Amino acid sequence: MQNRKIFKIGIAMAGAVSAGAYTAGVIDYLLETLEKWDRAKKLNEEVGEESPMYDFSVPMHDVVIEVIGGASAGGMTAAIAALAMFEGIKPINEYNPEKKQNKLYDSWVNLNDAQGLPTIEQMLQTGDILAKNEVQSLLNSDPIDAIADNAGVLSQIQDLPEYISPNLQIILTITSLRGVPVAVNFFDNKRREELKAKEELSRDAFGSSDAKDQPAHRMYVHKGIAHFMVASSPSYGELPEHVIPFKPTDKDNRNMLMDCAKATGAFPLGLKSRPLSIGLPYIKAMVYRMFGLKNQSQMEQAIEITAEDSPYNFVAVDGGTINNEPFGEIIDAIEEKCKKEESPYAIIMIDPFPNFAEDKSKKYKQPTSLLDLIPDIFGAIRAQAMVKENDLLRGLAGDVTRRMVFPKKNNDPYPIACGALDGFGGFFSREFREHDFQLGRYNCQKFLRKHFTIPLNKLENAKVFSDWKSDGNDPRHERFFVPNDLGGPGFYPIIPDMGIANMAKSEYHEAYLPEPVKLKIHPNEIFKLDALLSLRFKTVLDYIFALNTPPDDHYNKPVHQDVDRLMREYYGDKERKAKQPSFLKRVFLWAWRTFLTRMLGKNIAKRAIKIILLDFRERDMLEM
Repeated sequence: MQNRKIFKIGIAMAGAVSAGAYTAGVIDYLLETLEKWDRAKKLNEEVGEESPMYDFSVPMHDVVIEVIGGASAGGMTAAIAALAMFEGIKPINEYNPEKKQNKLYDSWVNLNDAQGLPTIEQMLQTGDILAKNEVQSLLNSDPIDAIADNAGVLSQIQDLPEYISPNLQIILTITSLRGVPVAVNFFDNKRREELKAKEELSRDAFGSSDAKDQPAHRMYVHKGIAHFMVASSPSYGELPEHVIPFKPTDKDNRNMLMDCAKATGAFPLGLKSRPLSIGLPYIKAMVYRMFGLKNQSQMEQAIEITAEDSPYNFVAVDGGTINNEPFGEIIDAIEEKCKKEESPYAIIMIDPFPNFAEDKSKKYKQPTSLLDLIPDIFGAIRAQAMVKENDLLRGLAGDVTRRMVFPKKNNDPYPIACGALDGFGGFFSREFREHDFQLGRYNCQKFLRKHFTIPLNKLENAKVFSDWKSDGNDPRHERFFVPNDLGGPGFYPIIPDMGIANMAKSEYHEAYLPEPVKLKIHPNEIFKLDALLSLRFKTVLDYIFALNTPPDDHYNKPVHQDVDRLMREYYGDKERKAKQPSFLKRVFLWAWRTFLTRMLGKNIAKRAIKIILLDFRERDMLEM
């Protein structure tokens, strides 16, 4: 790299369940484009401007990925992509017909199918319940573990390419079920210091509770992030407290990254929750940074993190539960870095399920009954949790370029195949995941060529483009200028796609990627899951009913004995503890419970099959 001008980007990836295949396809084409451009620049530098082989149409600035992160499937894609960057990615294109050596493709399209059974059938097996003797999730999460563990293995570790920051930051959202205890103090800080000083002078005369137990509002912060930073560069120095150092050569570091990836993808109830253990200094720094309290001593006194355990142990579920589009965290991280270096930057959001289109055909129905209120209440709580007030105030206030990649196909109201069943549709067909991966590449190509651009009238303010000439004598202008179909100034791509020969004349060395064709699923592929669904639901119900029975020593505790005594005194002998049922009664109860769970399992499976068929048919994805 020879003193090139640098433009930095941060990538935020929304939650998507199985539609992570789409996000993976977008990243695959983005990295392929950056790699082609990097080779063209290096060739120019090798031959020199005096050589007739020098290509003046090649833009010589750099675009560097500084931050990559996401929630749920987006967070898992970020972690897998980061590891793949150290191993080297072979894009899924005509030069890789066997589709090998690509972690993103293996993880999201192949899933765990190589084990002999389709992944969906593995997720309906009951081995996880029998092995642990408990129900941890509605679906078997062992295949997810296998995918993540396989992604964490690196066949080789090489230096990051120049279009990836040597101190790449990886941000995964986490939802902690334990939460981090926070106290908002309602007392005079000066008075508190006086109490503490008095306590040191006379511990006997002045109890510690007077100094510590002052009025405070207690709350718990369940929203969190796992913020990693590559620490492979020896010149970087000491990392700040709010990041977790990551060295690709360290197996424990890779395991920690993948544990957090599993946690951010732990879909509530559907996939099992994940235990995590992180140092308390990081936990405190994360919360203070989240509240924007860093280096504000007055605020740090008013708001205290009262957690004391170190490391801090908690159980995490899907990061998308309360933070599904973590663009604010990505903006904060890249803005902090770029302001120090005075580098221009932009944010790319990849969202397989964008919410920019409101369905006007659905009119608001005012809830009246309890059954109407229950889903509306839970929906309101989750929707409000998703509102990012701080992100809107901090991250979006500046003049930063923001662009979004989302699924789009001509004349298709449901462009993304994995979108069926609220994102779980991709687990039912490898063809759906293949389609969405290719759709991601297809949409990314159009996005880079025509949408991730700098307007012609802002070139002077965009440092990396300030020397471009729009008078027709600049080969870069001739090759990459994008006319504005609506009139007004045209655009230049921030990341030039080297497949373009002449954008204005629509000439290309390589044709546009073809729009992928969405295949349909045959009903028999769904009906054959009936037996597995029935067995899975029956086993889940068996264990849930068993867990509802208190252990034998439950009523032997003194507190229960006292309550039982009071109940007997008031109600008489009817409240005496029931005797152990007879052997025949226990057999009958077991048989009845088994019959009941089997019938319920069959009925739930039948209902599930119907819902699956209806959803696929509504999206015209079912062969009839």
